[in-house]
Amino acid sequence: MRVALVGAEFEDNLAIRYLWSALEARGHEVVQVVFNAPEELERAARELVDSGAAVAGFSMVFTLRAREFAALATRARELGFAGHIIAGGHFAAFHAERILTDVPALDSIGTGEGEELLPLLCERLGDLAAVPGLVWRRGGELLRNHAAIKPPDLDVLPPPPRKQPFDSYLGLPITNLLGSRGCMHGCAFCSIVAWHKVTGGPRLRLRAPEQIADEMAELYRRGVRIFNFHDDNFFLDDVAETRARVEALERAWQRRGIGRIAFAVKSRPDTVDEELFAYLKSLGMFRLFLGIEAGTAEALARLGRGQSLDDNRRALAIVNRLDLHTCFNLLLWNPDSTLEDLAANVAFLRAHPDNPMNFCRTEVYTGTPLEKKLRRAGRLRGDYWGWDYDMADARAEASFQIAFPAFRARNYGDERHDGIHHLVMQVDYEHQLLGHFFQHAPALRERVKAYIVDVNLNSCSDLEEALDVAALGLSEAQRAQLGAGLRRRVVADDTRFLARGRALLDEIRLAARARPRQVARPRRVTAMASLAVSLALAGCTRSPRGGSHMTETVAAPPPDAAPPPEAPLGDSALLRDRFWVEAKPLMLEHVRPPADVELTVWLGPIGQVEKIVLHAPVLPEAAARALSAGLQRLVFPDPALGGKRYRLSYPAWMLEPPTQMTEMAPPPSRPPTRPPTHRSEMAPLPSRKPGP
Repeated sequence: MRVALVGAEFEDNLAIRYLWSALEARGHEVVQVVFNAPEELERAARELVDSGAAVAGFSMVFTLRAREFAALATRARELGFAGHIIAGGHFAAFHAERILTDVPALDSIGTGEGEELLPLLCERLGDLAAVPGLVWRRGGELLRNHAAIKPPDLDVLPPPPRKQPFDSYLGLPITNLLGSRGCMHGCAFCSIVAWHKVTGGPRLRLRAPEQIADEMAELYRRGVRIFNFHDDNFFLDDVAETRARVEALERAWQRRGIGRIAFAVKSRPDTVDEELFAYLKSLGMFRLFLGIEAGTAEALARLGRGQSLDDNRRALAIVNRLDLHTCFNLLLWNPDSTLEDLAANVAFLRAHPDNPMNFCRTEVYTGTPLEKKLRRAGRLRGDYWGWDYDMADARAEASFQIAFPAFRARNYGDERHDGIHHLVMQVDYEHQLLGHFFQHAPALRERVKAYIVDVNLNSCSDLEEALDVAALGLSEAQRAQLGAGLRRRVVADDTRFLARGRALLDEIRLAARARPRQVARPRRVTAMASLAVSLALAGCTRSPRGGSHMTETVAAPPPDAAPPPEAPLGDSALLRDRFWVEAKPLMLEHVRPPADVELTVWLGPIGQVEKIVLHAPVLPEAAARALSAGLQRLVFPDPALGGKRYRLSYPAWMLEPPTQMTEMAPPPSRPPTRPPTHRSEMAPLPSRKPGP
């Protein structure tokens, strides 16, 4: 049977791809329909209709995009799709009956993990009552089958197929990986534990180190050198157990001939151990998403984090001594925030400015302790498509209303345009890879760390201004006027920070092209020896603040729609040569064999590529998509160029490959839209954000 899998894919979407492999293992044919943004609805709906699939599985995970997927299903029906449409994911599972009532285009909802549920649905379309975990419609009646059983052994699942070509950073292929599923903690705002309670079964399942190593070895043979673990928490609560698991993984790597790699993980602050982390760094751990979440004891308690403020401080100190690229997100505003607590949280950010970081409002998801608490108190607003609330402290609510418009772009935008906090994260990410695979450049490191500090302290100052305005007790109109001034200053600073960040990225990528790549696996060192080396490095190149804390945020949604076609036509001669300097590596990579290429390029107000139309009829569709995605990440910070569209032409002879090849680093490939991120229920600042 042909099955269409419909979902977003900015990086390898393992949720979709594990379903893909499970279906193929049962003899089904899979067609993927990528749906990354609302402006893709018509194209995705037509692809679904043209697929001829008998079943379509929708990945309805995040609250922010739930209505978009509902609209896609409706539009596909209007265009004639007659197959069975099933939706799954956190959001769908929590609201199954309501969604089926409100969205007639959907036929069923899967409430458990789909590797067994979806193939069984395909085989029992005439007997839906026999599919565990299914909520479905029979006439006007909604029926809920008994719960599905999760696969207790993750190692029996076939490995997921991978994007082709792989995404890459500094010419190094990267992919996502899972070593476990679930989490043993119970944060008040997080839907992970709530979902496991609904679906039943164990809350945490681990893959065997040997099986993880098998998958990594196969990917390593295919060129992958960077692995992004998407585990909710890579670390077990017991340090000794984690150490034993990692040592088993290292032995398995050695037996399979896995050489020098880099890998990224996620951790709670209370599982950070200096000796263990030094050991992991010696194996290739270069990046950590650290679940700081709050900068005061009161806020940590309200969020149900089960960690202390001292845990946060100690963890940041350790990872910075080890010189790990570490990012965190702060849930700055929550339903019970006070203005005093907000000020203390901003003070925490000011005291830790050396890490890429972000901050946002705590959002509410069905089934979580936070949702239940607000429901009992009568404080929920909105509906299941997106719950809302007012903060108990009117001054705290006012501070959010002032800050949100000012920081919306900086915190929630795309790093190619105005998402400066994401750009900071990308700069530090690529710089860390440069040092890991190529060579450390102390002077460049100083500029990178200074850039992080400057952006973070700038955000702290603007946040403090928003809190000061909220404390004045002004009228709504007065607050709006002062907030508009704050927004203008933030946007002006963003223009400056964007140019500075892009220049640093250019320097990092140029350095990677100029230096030989380290290909040998590093000599096994003891944890304490690795710690000593890391401390020496950190001590030699301190940031201006004397520390080097690092942070992170989750992926932002796609940028707003591109500028309209009627943008004025600019002088293409002004852009053609400058564009070629940036575009040549991408052209050489994707336009094979060489062919004529014509482009229509729209530049935004500060020179960012906001839209691009590629004219290359002989180019395969996959190569055209990859080339277009790479070109859209370019920026030309020149006021004379911005706000116009350009028509550029490059003949095939310009795309002939170089006649001499070197043993230096592989040809650079533009990275994916943003550094890979652990998909959590935290988003950078929106009043609505991805989440069940």
